[in-house]
Amino acid sequence: MADTTTLLERACRTAADLIRTGALVSATAAVFFSLEGVFRFGLLLLALLVPRLAGLRSPVDLLVCVVLSVAAWSSPANWYELAPWYDTALHLVTPGTVAVTLHLLLIRARLLPSPRARGLRIASAPLLTVCLGCTVALLWELYEWFAEKVLGAAIVVGYDDTVLDMAAGLTGSLVAGGLLVSWAHSGPRAHRDRDTGPLPG
Repeated sequence: MADTTTLLERACRTAADLIRTGALVSATAAVFFSLEGVFRFGLLLLALLVPRLAGLRSPVDLLVCVVLSVAAWSSPANWYELAPWYDTALHLVTPGTVAVTLHLLLIRARLLPSPRARGLRIASAPLLTVCLGCTVALLWELYEWFAEKVLGAAIVVGYDDTVLDMAAGLTGSLVAGGLLVSWAHSGPRAHRDRDTGPLPG
């Protein structure tokens, strides 16, 4: 069982590193195509380095890499044209995923309490995750405005779209916060301590 878990973690880490390599290649190639592409994939690469450098478990690392890469490529690859609900689904999943990751990082850095901390109300963790997720959703909308108005990117930015995206980000973060609490209170205590403990070193 331990060997299987180790192999899975190594596979996840390798896959995440390959995605990071792809982000580096994309950022380099974007220099020859558009300024917005340089910003987009440069920010993607920096974001993908965070879970790796912070030492988060490889499945979490891979999840973040996949979700953020899909979000970054959706506009250049015209994936928003795939279905009317794609944009909302992306804004539902991405802020929640990033919010939980940030929550774990802040717990490891001892800037936030663990969801299992004594005296902490069970609703506190989802509320904190929602705050982080809404901040991520806000920054996303600010980037879309900046990309369209300053960098000249062909991005659809409007009041209705922004409100819907923010609402999706809030909802996704609330769900993600609930899942974080559920995960923190289930499974062996030693396993939970490994994921929510302070950053090493």
